[in-house]
Amino acid sequence: MAQARESLAAGAGIIHHHHNFRLARDEAVAQVLRIQREVLDTYPDAFLYNDYLRGEKVMAEKNAHLQPLADAGLLTMAALDPGLTQFAVLDDDGLPSRHRQAGADYASAHEVVAFARRTGAALSIGIYDPSNLRWTLAYAARGMFPAGSVIKLYFGGRYLINGAPTAGFGLPPTRQSLDMYLSMMDGCALPWVVSIQGGVLLDSELARYALERGGHLRVGIEDMAALNAMTNRETVEAATALAADVGRPVATGAAAKAVLRGERAVAA
Repeated sequence: MAQARESLAAGAGIIHHHHNFRLARDEAVAQVLRIQREVLDTYPDAFLYNDYLRGEKVMAEKNAHLQPLADAGLLTMAALDPGLTQFAVLDDDGLPSRHRQAGADYASAHEVVAFARRTGAALSIGIYDPSNLRWTLAYAARGMFPAGSVIKLYFGGRYLINGAPTAGFGLPPTRQSLDMYLSMMDGCALPWVVSIQGGVLLDSELARYALERGGHLRVGIEDMAALNAMTNRETVEAATALAADVGRPVATGAAAKAVLRGERAVAA
């Protein structure tokens, strides 16, 4: 919670947080509610979303915290990773013969969208490869996503977030890759964010280029896979400085919420 508050004070508009994965589901849900309540007490305009809980069923188990959050008036955003993605893990010979799978099949992803529409919760939509974006754009064209929802473009780094070496996933973190995604998103009004999973976004050409193209940055210790010693707050401060250098002053609080909801043209 302290790191969440520090990051929000430094200019963050969206906070992704984790619970104790060793807890039983009921205890984990209670912990998520406590974290969100305490952060929102200080920063009521922040968008917060927790990682998935343990389980296979997307709404009943992995997202068992969402309805209690909604009932308590604490639900601001939910994670959605549409489409099943295989993350290659290199074996001792350096071959991607093993994998870790994540995400939700499209029928389960539709359940999350339906829940978000019922509750008005914004969605943080993780895009790991172009097929995920095709699905998302089809829903966006029908106006299916609540206000404040964002497209989160993940680019594959050299490692998984647990530090395991990987052959990567999706597109590499280059200007050309972002240009391809943006060409697909032509006409889509949803705000978009870039991140390198298993790499350091702020050390890449992608961070500045994304800001120049009108996007936003996801920074923090999770995606960096321990490749950088910066704290969450320090990465937000560095991103804020880069945004200022590009001429994109950071919006915070209610102004940041307005940017994400498309309510008024405030730079972020």
